[in-house]
Amino acid sequence: MSERAVFNLVPEIALIESLPAHLQKRFAHALQLMHERLVENLSWEQIALQSAISPYHFHRQFSELFNETPGQYLGRLRLQVAVNLLLSDSAWSVMDIAQHCGYSSSQALGKALKRELGVTAKYIRQIGKEYTPQQTADFIAKLAHPGEQQALETTLANAMPIELVWYPKRGMKKLRQADADWDSVFATYGKKSERLMGATPILHTDKRWDQIETVIGDWQISDARHDFTVPEGYYLCADVYLVSDVGYSAALEALFSAAKQRELTIDRSSYLIEMVRDIELEATGGVVISFQLPIMLE
Repeated sequence: MSERAVFNLVPEIALIESLPAHLQKRFAHALQLMHERLVENLSWEQIALQSAISPYHFHRQFSELFNETPGQYLGRLRLQVAVNLLLSDSAWSVMDIAQHCGYSSSQALGKALKRELGVTAKYIRQIGKEYTPQQTADFIAKLAHPGEQQALETTLANAMPIELVWYPKRGMKKLRQADADWDSVFATYGKKSERLMGATPILHTDKRWDQIETVIGDWQISDARHDFTVPEGYYLCADVYLVSDVGYSAALEALFSAAKQRELTIDRSSYLIEMVRDIELEATGGVVISFQLPIMLE
């Protein structure tokens, strides 16, 4: 696999880079507290004080930089995490998810979902099975980071480096993974996920989630053990660092849009490839995924 530069598709990283070094450190600490201690339901004022910033200055600077108040950011973050768990992990009860995200009860989570998204927790569970990837992306885009004209994840994704690369035939050993959702894969395999590749038939990308047959396999294994082959050919590629479902969807949408803008023909007989290049195992860690879209050249 080629070693392309990794693009950060994380709004928080992009935004705090514009701050002076001493403020970068304090804002990074504040964001870390917000993400790592959701269950404690800390207020933004408490977070400011624990980050050595006066609440007044934190609110003003955060609002100017992030295009939303600290309170709005915390509320959106809680909903992002809750929606991710509702979509991908049926083992968690609604009460467990509510407590994990800092809500006082399942009823409090339900009110927030209804107020901000207009849906129930039960409905979001159904989305994880009955929606198409595009429909799901449109839904979770409601929780994207607000920008001046469009979601910041979309702005960043549209700027990510994309290149056309030829790959030889590749093989992998399929895993006995009941759920091909990456969150479930990461929970099962941890750091070993960096050996894994996902192959989704292009013909399935417009289907409902419960109809998509993604194959997950180990490609860092001897050829003799391969039982699945990815065809050789050209692939439109981007290597992206992600921490959210919103960023993941934005990256994929930008890749398909790039193919259209360049007037490239997607090979619908082949597979959309996702290779895990790196994974951070902390609760708030991210993942680097190499997205590869098959292209048919005459």
